[in-house]
Amino acid sequence: MANKAGLGVILFGDTPTAVGEVRSWNAPGEANEIDTTVMGTGYGSFVPGNIVTRLETELFFEYSDAGQALILAQLGQDAPQDLALHPQGTGTGLPQLTGKATVMSFSPSGAADGAIEMTANFAGDGANPLVWSAQP
Repeated sequence: MANKAGLGVILFGDTPTAVGEVRSWNAPGEANEIDTTVMGTGYGSFVPGNIVTRLETELFFEYSDAGQALILAQLGQDAPQDLALHPQGTGTGLPQLTGKATVMSFSPSGAADGAIEMTANFAGDGANPLVWSAQP
């Protein structure tokens, strides 16, 4: 298995706009847990429910960056936007996470001994969830 440095190219918006100053990302996917336990069995029983996909990012905060400004403007908007993560950059056959997503949170933070950072979190849209595939 080859290790690759993450380039973390993120495009956001219905007119894809590069998000600058990406430091890190995490793309968890999970199925909601439905409890089907029957009393008296002594064991829990569960089945998977709806699948939820997310993209969590850490950025250096730069309000003049068009991608970051769009993230800030989209918080609370019920209008999912196109989202693409290219973890190893762009190119035929490289992995990508694409779909529609809504900005669920952003949080700029700073400290006396560091740069101003921001976390931004997205949730995949149920009709067009975030899915992994190879770039065409």
